[in-house]
Amino acid sequence: MLTLLSHIYRIIWAIRKWLYDSGILKTRKLPCPVICVGNLTTGGTGKTPAVIALSRILGENNHHPAILSRGYKRRSKASVLVVSDGRSILATPEESGDEPYLIASSLKNVPVIVGGNRYTSGIHIPDKSSADLFILDDGYQHLKLHRDINILLIDASNPCGNGYLLPKGILREPFNGISRADCVIVTRSNEGNKNIAETLIRKYNQDVPIFYASYKTADITNPAGKSCGFDFIKSKQIFMFAGIANPGSFRRSIEDTGGMVIGEMLYPDHYWYKNDDLNKIIKEASRLSADAIITTAKDAVRLHGLDLYDKTGLEMKFLILHVEMMIDKGFKEWIRKSTEQ
Repeated sequence: MLTLLSHIYRIIWAIRKWLYDSGILKTRKLPCPVICVGNLTTGGTGKTPAVIALSRILGENNHHPAILSRGYKRRSKASVLVVSDGRSILATPEESGDEPYLIASSLKNVPVIVGGNRYTSGIHIPDKSSADLFILDDGYQHLKLHRDINILLIDASNPCGNGYLLPKGILREPFNGISRADCVIVTRSNEGNKNIAETLIRKYNQDVPIFYASYKTADITNPAGKSCGFDFIKSKQIFMFAGIANPGSFRRSIEDTGGMVIGEMLYPDHYWYKNDDLNKIIKEASRLSADAIITTAKDAVRLHGLDLYDKTGLEMKFLILHVEMMIDKGFKEWIRKSTEQ
């Protein structure tokens, strides 16, 4: 049954793409250039760290980006929601969705707007913004918006998924979508087989520039945002929990920083935590005699409004591990030249 549904999905995607390619369905163009960051699969390729890294690189090149996101699993019903006007955050994590909120809280002077129709979001950019280009977050399949640069992310640790389209697999579109990319960034390049990823890319796009990226631990903080330093978890027994698409990468980041993971509790991607979840996490970590509990920055956003200080009488430290995406130096030069054209 799932195989049949995947074939139906393929047909629907092909018809939709043909309608846009033939001009029957119109692609709309914003007044500023649009750089799209997206992937072929559902989740886990590092779009949020890539958007943050790209925003900072563009800032270094004297650009003023604004970010357009759909706000996946946000609870606000507004057609357009300004998460940040570049000066202050104007929405809660629940209203905006975890990823736009994390992006907004990680970047200064960068407006973040969410909405299902990214063209509508773009024309509702705050009046005082000096944005001169847009970053389309997770928009590779958002064909209704014209983009000037397509950046495709492919995860080296799982470049092909299981080879099937949704719902049998995790592919949002067939592999020939690689042909639309202006550049490809192979993420988690230190965790997977780069050769498999490159072979896949070259099969569908012979000339596209390929860059490689990996994660670097940027900081470890407490829930209040105070830095604890990397030595805080070195040689310590760590209990981890996460609701992300690739928890294995998170575990490796903890271990690379010197922590010893002795237990974990894993949740679905974008899971919103409840106090009962925290109590279970604390009890299990205490049972294993963990020195601390650690989660991701994205998960920490979804703890918003919960009491992170133990109500069970058990002593336990909550920590947040922050990572940054490090992209080949060649990418900085490529994006500089591409945005000057």
